[in-house]
Amino acid sequence: MVTSMPIRRALLLGLASAFVPAMSHASEAPRPVRTVVVTETPAAETIIQTGEVRPRRETDLGFRIDGRLTQRAVEIGSVVRRGDVLALLDENDAANQLRMAEADLASARSAEAVARAAMDRQRTLLEREIVARARFEEAEGNWRTAAARRDSAAAALQTARNRVAYTRLVAEEDGVVTAIGANPSQVVQPGQMVVRLASIAEREAVFDVSERIVTIAPRDIEVAVSLTSNPAIRVVGQVREVSPSADPVTRSYRVRVTLPDAPEAMAIGATVTGRASVPQTPLILLPASALTSEDGVPAVYVLDPQARTLRRQRIEVARYTADSILVTEGLTPGQRVVTAGVSRLRPGQSVLGEETR
Repeated sequence: MVTSMPIRRALLLGLASAFVPAMSHASEAPRPVRTVVVTETPAAETIIQTGEVRPRRETDLGFRIDGRLTQRAVEIGSVVRRGDVLALLDENDAANQLRMAEADLASARSAEAVARAAMDRQRTLLEREIVARARFEEAEGNWRTAAARRDSAAAALQTARNRVAYTRLVAEEDGVVTAIGANPSQVVQPGQMVVRLASIAEREAVFDVSERIVTIAPRDIEVAVSLTSNPAIRVVGQVREVSPSADPVTRSYRVRVTLPDAPEAMAIGATVTGRASVPQTPLILLPASALTSEDGVPAVYVLDPQARTLRRQRIEVARYTADSILVTEGLTPGQRVVTAGVSRLRPGQSVLGEETR
């Protein structure tokens, strides 16, 4: 069958046009690109929390006896020293009991002296064989009874003196009053809180932190604590206590940080800021210009040093900044990643890598 010239010419033109892209692709020159060598960067997360200065110890102080409160010498916020009187009870009843105890002791001592003298007389008569031994033993028994009553009266006197002392509520250490539980003229019971005293000898910073921070932070972490109103006032402390359970409402954990040699400016109730650096798994830092995607997943172009071609590698990004990305998975140290013009590249493309660092 003979093919006409116009048809043969059309077939030749079609075949030629089909081979032109392939020939141009085969003859494409390697594209120059910039790359960086993958290295791991030590990473740490800075945690910043706002808290409050609190005393390490707060003690509820109350009277050991019941009675009517006649005077309260402090208010909330009062600074007291050891030995200061905080409150007084009506001491009339206690004073009367003291006088009765003193009288009982005086009577018991007199009775014991009389019984001793009688016993001594009976001993002398017994030695002269004037009285029977039974009379001496009776006198000796009377003396022992009188002596026991004297000792009992002495103990009762000491108890009465203590009751008089218990009408005075005294601070046992330096501190600040943080709460009041009773007012003058009120009848209080033994042990009822009258004054809550916060010791100023040891202070600490208290923070409410999330469960994530409690989980990732080591227990011996150092925390830089500074006054929120004056960051120049700063103390470095350590975590002393972490509450074992979360707050049922906020679901946060209470963390207490020691404040060794805290300045006076860090008074109880002051607002402070705590900063701590939590070490993490080393990350890979790359320029943001290296980021591309594959099916919606973050990726980068990795250079094959032998074939001088590109491979698109999926990655996991920990976080982004304005000019960089922090990669957690997908790359290994020593690989070379393209950092510029990634939008115009394709997998398998031949390139000339220029290392930028």
